[in-house]
Amino acid sequence: MRDAETAPRGTTVDIAAELERLSRLHDSGALSDDEFARAKDAALGRAGARSDAAPTDRDGGSLGQAANRYVTFQIGMSVVGLVVFLVVFVLVFLPRLNAFPHP
Repeated sequence: MRDAETAPRGTTVDIAAELERLSRLHDSGALSDDEFARAKDAALGRAGARSDAAPTDRDGGSLGQAANRYVTFQIGMSVVGLVVFLVVFVLVFLPRLNAFPHP
């Protein structure tokens, strides 16, 4: 198994090594209880965005929700386009087709 220095950022090994380091600092007195708790939360991804967490959009929703809104928008625009096409077809092209003489 790879050690913490060669493991990709955000892996279990990396987090475990960081927690071990923070624990040593706390036990030695270099970190207060409050500093230790904040650093531990940050290492576990509670305070900030984790590298393995789903990204969020501006409104606080997930990237999946943003994708769903985009797909819904695309479907809506397709329906609007189809309706516009049918209106133009019925009002412009059908009267011109009836103008041609039939055999």
